[in-house]
Amino acid sequence: MSTISTSYSLRRRMLVRSALLLLVVFVLLSIGAWHYAKQAANYSYDRLLRSASLSMLEGVHVTGANVDIDIPYASFEMMQLSSEDKVFYRVQGPQGNFITGYENFPLPNQSLGKERTLFYDANYLSEHIRVVMQRKWLSEPEVSGWVSVYLGQTLNARDQMRNDILVRSLATLLGIMLLVLFVLWWSINRALEPLSTISKSLFTQTSFSETPLDKTSIQEVAPLVDAINEYQTRLASNLDGMKTFIADASHQIRTVQSATQAQLDIASQSQDLSQLPAHLGRIREEHLRLTRLTNQLLSHAMVVHRGDTRIVEDVNMESLVKQLLTECVRDYAHTEIEFSYHCDGRIGSVQGDWIALKEAFRNLLENSLVYGPAKNQIDVSLTQEAGHVNVIIDDQGPGIPQAQREQAVQRFKRLTTRKEGSGLGLAIVSSVVESHEGRFFLEDSPLGGLRARVQLRVGES
Repeated sequence: MSTISTSYSLRRRMLVRSALLLLVVFVLLSIGAWHYAKQAANYSYDRLLRSASLSMLEGVHVTGANVDIDIPYASFEMMQLSSEDKVFYRVQGPQGNFITGYENFPLPNQSLGKERTLFYDANYLSEHIRVVMQRKWLSEPEVSGWVSVYLGQTLNARDQMRNDILVRSLATLLGIMLLVLFVLWWSINRALEPLSTISKSLFTQTSFSETPLDKTSIQEVAPLVDAINEYQTRLASNLDGMKTFIADASHQIRTVQSATQAQLDIASQSQDLSQLPAHLGRIREEHLRLTRLTNQLLSHAMVVHRGDTRIVEDVNMESLVKQLLTECVRDYAHTEIEFSYHCDGRIGSVQGDWIALKEAFRNLLENSLVYGPAKNQIDVSLTQEAGHVNVIIDDQGPGIPQAQREQAVQRFKRLTTRKEGSGLGLAIVSSVVESHEGRFFLEDSPLGGLRARVQLRVGES
């Protein structure tokens, strides 16, 4: 999951991006409106030019071998609809001879073929003009051929019409865009309102509140509400477990401290110096008990924390067990305890926490060492079957009765007072195995004692 170094407003980001999208749409529509306005103006005034040129062709007549024209007054009346524009024209006969108008009027560059009407743009007398060429076929006895009328008009009126259409179109588009932006702003505010409601509900709750958030019918927000409620449930459960653990740990520590203080008081009040070594021995035993309890409490807190943080890496179970067994053999080389190790073929890696798993298996070995006889046999074996790795530890100790095995994995539950212990060893193992989604079994050992078996899935956390 990526981290954002600077905070930002979701509402503002959505509005800005929506506005940018609308701006792009507005620019594209404006370009389209400009083309439409230009075509509309050209279409209107081209029809006017064509009508005027056709009216002029009506005045063409033949006298003998000569072609002449009487320009109707109505032709120029049509052109007066655009009073600010200038009009230029040229009439030429079948042989291309000039009849009337402007003799140097610009002619089209392309060949005409059989076309009767042609529109083109030109420059004349420092003016940009739009020209229509209209032709009429003469088939008189003495004259035959095309008579052409070229009628040009400056662009002031059509530019004004184009600009007027464009301005009106852009004003309409701008109004629509502003309306759409307002609707988007209102819709975004309404869409984000459930988030504000959730924030207000969370602000009103205390750190230990267990009241869940109200369900919502909004499909996109419902998963968030469910996740927050699930998180609150887990948090409340963790807090309850922490309270219980702290209370139990405080009781255990106070008990050991009270026993140590009592031994110190007895030793300080004793007048018999010969009893002093015995008192010091008992004080040392209580101190070792307190040290072991403290270490176990710290180990339990460590494995719980690492389980919550979900530390995952490839754990080679063979390497882990061999390293741990080597340390135990080294520490207990002076005793009569025998160790054996067996690995059934190649063992796959487990996705998990190396340190937590090592701590769990260390506690299993220490339980076998502490509660077993002085001349003990401890067998450690690794097997793999059906995608699972089994770590098995057998000993020749007294074992645990079937009825007490469930109680044995609970915190601070000691089944005997004949051996020093904190009641946390198997609880630590259970916590580690649970965080790795594995299974923990206490069974009868073929050696006559207890078999502790941890089952973990290969390649999965």
